[in-house]
Amino acid sequence: MRSSHLWSLTLALAFFSAASAAQQPTTMSAGSSAGITTITVRVTYQQNHWPAPALRVELLSPLGGMAGMRTTDGNGGATFDGVGTGRYQVRVSGPNVETTTSETIETGGGQGGPYITERIEVRLTEKAEANAPGPALAVVIPEAARQEFNLGSKEMDKKHWEEAKDHFQKAIAAFPKYAEAFNNLGQVEIQLKDGKNAVEAFRSATQIDPTLQQANLYLGHFYYENIQYKEAEPYLLHAAADQPKNAQLLTALANTEMQNGESDLALATARKVPSLPDHKHFAISHLIVAQALTGTHQDDEIAKEYEKYLKEAPDSPLAPRVRDALAKLKTK
Repeated sequence: MRSSHLWSLTLALAFFSAASAAQQPTTMSAGSSAGITTITVRVTYQQNHWPAPALRVELLSPLGGMAGMRTTDGNGGATFDGVGTGRYQVRVSGPNVETTTSETIETGGGQGGPYITERIEVRLTEKAEANAPGPALAVVIPEAARQEFNLGSKEMDKKHWEEAKDHFQKAIAAFPKYAEAFNNLGQVEIQLKDGKNAVEAFRSATQIDPTLQQANLYLGHFYYENIQYKEAEPYLLHAAADQPKNAQLLTALANTEMQNGESDLALATARKVPSLPDHKHFAISHLIVAQALTGTHQDDEIAKEYEKYLKEAPDSPLAPRVRDALAKLKTK
């Protein structure tokens, strides 16, 4: 049953800034005056050292965002051109393998250079290794589809959205189960201001690979914003699992669980927020905890959550109502 608490509707604000994160395109950072670098990534399976094709390779920027994304070719290779000066990391993920992140890579001078090769070993999941070890597990993407995908990625880097869309559509036509192509197509549709097609592309991507972060973020926000909490929850769950220290996502997920009548889950999720570095920006998580505790005869705990909220957000529009609720509790 959906809560009738007087501030529950304002909780939607908790996910507001996550919308921006979900809509950031995958682009390469611009080179600085110190020069640009080409990073070549070689991915192999830890168990047998064979090349690992068809895996997602993300270049993580110094600020923690995604500076670029590629898919490994038949030789387990992926290349990022035009990388600006900075400290980057490479993250490799995909079906049947454990997500692996590299050490920091210095680019653009000093410790870096014009060409860097980063070798990464990924481990097959226990289930995958037991069922069918080795590269036979990897999805075999036709070369024609892979070529179109790579061309589309290059057009994305240049912000040539129409051209990128055309290449991704051709990649999907050549290989209809190309999750990464659907994912990138969704990002392009965002840039082209076509929300309906973006949703369709991202949904297709997650149906093939439920772990795609960008797709989960966008779909989670889309359904949340449209008050479709049942639809939003699985996408927010995947996004939060990928970013367990993201206070925005956890707050939105907790509110979604509350709206879906899952008070125990909402309580557990909301209680994770105060331990995170930027938790004061999401003081509303204390109200979700209080809401989840309503009817459990834990008035003292509820009062503590109200007090924590007022301490962290004394000037918020909700503060007067929270003070009234707190006063009523203390007069019981």
